[in-house]
Amino acid sequence: YYFNRAAAYRYLKQYSEAADDCLSSLELNDSYDKARTLLVKIRDDEKKVLAEDKEAERREAEDIIRQADEYKDSGNAFMKNKQFEEALDQYNLAIDTSADGPNSHIYYFNRAAAYRYLKQYSEAADDCLSSLELNDSYDKARTLLVKIRDDEKKVLAEDKEAERREAEDIIRQADEYKDSGNAFMKNKQFEEALDQYNLAIDTSADGPNSHIYYFNRAA
Repeated sequence: YYFNRAAAYRYLKQYSEAADDCLSSLELNDSYDKARTLLVKIRDDEKKVLAEDKEAERREAEDIIRQADEYKDSGNAFMKNKQFEEALDQYNLAIDTSADGPNSHIYYFNRAAAYRYLKQYSEAADDCLSSLELNDSYDKARTLLVKIRDDEKKVLAEDKEAERREAEDIIRQADEYKDSGNAFMKNKQFEEALDQYNLAIDTSADGPNSHIYYFNRAA
């Protein structure tokens, strides 16, 4: 009975159950060679299926890498045309398709380059680090990371300079209101002077000269 059920299981490709039934058959009758012969065939079947599964997995992995590389190549074409947003989309697809494959460090590096052109330096730096995590010897990512850090420093310096100039412009404008108020005060045009001091304070309520604006308004 066990032998016959094992044969049925084998035809249904349920090899584990088939092998168990062959063993059960042999436990009951160790000299029942048909069960032993069938067990050998089942073990061969299992090896064949395992090999086929591995081959299918290998082909699937190759297809995934091939698709990801196509996205990467498409992104590179957009980069050459300075279409950075479109390139970014393609590199995103490449990474979504194969985030940790043999070429994934290149996808992250390329996306970092696209982010850099778009002045998204934080994202660019993160992608360089991801690239190096996947391939520590990929020096192009390390070199790009240094450039990105320099870009960040330059932007920070520019922002500080812009803030400094803006602050100077605010003080200059407030001082102009204050000077205008002083001129009205000399002419005893107190309402007009008050208006100008109000504008000075509204423009710079806590700047380096604001104590003067309050004093003048008090007068």
